[in-house]
Amino acid sequence: MPINIYAVTNHLNELGWELISDSYKNLNTELEMKCPKGHLQKKTYNEWRKHPQCDICLAGAPFLGQKNKVPPKNDDTQRVLALDAATVVTGYSIYDNQKLVSFGTYKVDKNLPTEERINKMKKWLISVIEECQPDFIGLENIQLQSFGKGQFQVEMYRTLANLQGVLVDTIFEACIDHDLVYSTTWRNYCNVGDDKGRENKKKAAQDKVKLWYGQDCTQDEADAICIGKYFCHLLKKNKEWGEP
Repeated sequence: MPINIYAVTNHLNELGWELISDSYKNLNTELEMKCPKGHLQKKTYNEWRKHPQCDICLAGAPFLGQKNKVPPKNDDTQRVLALDAATVVTGYSIYDNQKLVSFGTYKVDKNLPTEERINKMKKWLISVIEECQPDFIGLENIQLQSFGKGQFQVEMYRTLANLQGVLVDTIFEACIDHDLVYSTTWRNYCNVGDDKGRENKKKAAQDKVKLWYGQDCTQDEADAICIGKYFCHLLKKNKEWGEP
């Protein structure tokens, strides 16, 4: 069946969207449309049918916090801590009732032995748990990367596996709910997985955070913000937490 403006209109309407544009040429024509909550969006039909979600709705509340500064936790707050963990630079984000309230990075001297870097990460996580009192911690799961070759790639995977094991055990001992997510999953949810190549995906996450919150951030921070947003969505979807 050929794709025309009538087919596009019907498809959008099926999901509660409204097509504002009155002309359509092809899949890559930029169209003005309105999401079910009334937010105006400009997307191609090709983009929309792959990810029929509103960037404004996905962003949620604006970022009203301050980078690297964690606000006090209220009694009625459900707090999510998300980590893009590594042995040198770790990005983190903190959400209160699904609203981003803080983000930043923790850095370890790359010249230190691997075991010492992992130990410093463990101590940092313990201090963050004590200070922030998260109700849930989400981490990115490890996987063999497409970059690197041979022994180097295997050693990197082994190092990240050791780090992940230590962090998960630390979280377990703190009796905090937690989960792992593969990068393909959170990137698909946040719509930052279409560009090929690791650097393009990292840049896409930064661009998405800029769109959502008007914040410039590092690649590690952007990934952590997206990871946290995915877990907030997952907890809400599973009805573990209600509306903010």
